Amino acid sequence: MIGETFLFARISLISATLLYTSYLDWKYREVDDKVWILSGIIATALTILDILYGWSTDKLFLSLLSIGFSSGLAFGFYFLGFYGGADAKAILLVSIGLPLYQGRSIHPFTGLSTLTNGLLFSLILPLAILIYNLTQLIRGRNIFEGFDCESHLRKFLALFFGVRLKNAKNKKFWFIMEEKNHVRRFKFGLFSLELSEIDRDDVWATPGIPLLIFITAGFIHYIFLGDLSYTFFKTLFQAMNLKIYD
Repeated sequence: MIGETFLFARISLISATLLYTSYLDWKYREVDDKVWILSGIIATALTILDILYGWSTDKLFLSLLSIGFSSGLAFGFYFLGFYGGADAKAILLVSIGLPLYQGRSIHPFTGLSTLTNGLLFSLILPLAILIYNLTQLIRGRNIFEGFDCESHLRKFLALFFGVRLKNAKNKKFWFIMEEKNHVRRFKFGLFSLELSEIDRDDVWATPGIPLLIFITAGFIHYIFLGDLSYTFFKTLFQAMNLKIYD
């Protein structure tokens, strides 16, 4: 009973923090470190109490391994520039607050499954952008006007990552997806895009959607439904077995 209480308290704390910080990230693209610190202190205390209550050296070892590996990977992605500091801190909070949770997954590392789920959920964005751009092309809009020097391959890639904004000036939380020179070319460099107000109209740009929203969805999905990659491979292997035996 006590163990279930600790589990409910930790899941509730992490969920509430992730939902609140997702809102802040969406509206301001900034999360005050005080939120992470306060939640992290409470989460650490709850995890320590849980470990002491159900003490075993295996549980302690796996908990430390989960925290170290998941948070290390998360901050590694941050230092490589794949996402912002808030995203890495979110995985750290999940790892500290609930290092082990045996959902539908090949491993019990909550932080790692939350990260992979979040990254997989984020693939929804380029698919949505592609659908939007295809509808523009179907309607006859020449979204590639002025990009005559670009290859068909680069134009195809642009369909996944950005949209052409006619009224783009001063839009917040968008990356300009064009090179600044006399020839209009796309800029796909992951580390060279700058999030700032756009200073001109009619440009290609990509939305700066905060990954923290997808990480939050990834955590909630893992708790209630499991690891997305585990579900995918399990379904794939089951389908293969059906074909073999059929």
